[in-house]
Amino acid sequence: MKPMLLVEAQTANHRASPRALRVERTVAELILNGELDAGQKLNEQEMALRLGVSRGPVREAFRTLADLGLIEIQQNRGAFVRKIDLEEAIEIHDIYSVLEELAAGTAAKRVSPREIEELASLVESMDDAAIDDDLDEYYLLNLNFHQRLVEASGNKRLLGTYNRLLNELHLFRRIGLMQRGEMQRSNQEHRQILEKIVAADSDGAAEAMRIHTSQRRRQMLLGSDRFDPKAH
Repeated sequence: MKPMLLVEAQTANHRASPRALRVERTVAELILNGELDAGQKLNEQEMALRLGVSRGPVREAFRTLADLGLIEIQQNRGAFVRKIDLEEAIEIHDIYSVLEELAAGTAAKRVSPREIEELASLVESMDDAAIDDDLDEYYLLNLNFHQRLVEASGNKRLLGTYNRLLNELHLFRRIGLMQRGEMQRSNQEHRQILEKIVAADSDGAAEAMRIHTSQRRRQMLLGSDRFDPKAH
């Protein structure tokens, strides 16, 4: 399964030149795929040569990626892939979890049959990935499930904020977000969320999402070597 480019929904409307947009999408994919490491310095000239463009589109793309939270531009030092530590990851996670609760409750009121079918298909595919013990596939399907659910809320501003936060959290990589042996439990929670949405139970959907995100937060803490008891 091809990794999902999480910034896609946010970059589609900004007025970038075609070359800058291509650079932006390529660099974002390299970051989100882990080919560019957190904290790694990005060299404009090297990136321009790699992608066959001048430095102008690269500089433009870097500015947009900084706005999206994927890179950091430091004065007199250049551009770096953002590095997210545990404390910041928890802060980001707690905010976007609240957004997911809101999205689940809202989606229960307005979700379409097509969106329900798509969410159900993702849940079934996650079951298959769990049976195959395919953590990489499950992780990508999981990201898609949550983003599609937020899209089903119909709140574009919520989606834009959610995508930025998810981009930032993705920089923390998968530490603790999903461990082998946890996939079946996690997907059962997805089923419970979907059942409440299908039943048009707004409060129930929000509560099911709250339970799910609380478990995800716990796994983030337990899975990190930098566990800090104060983060509870």
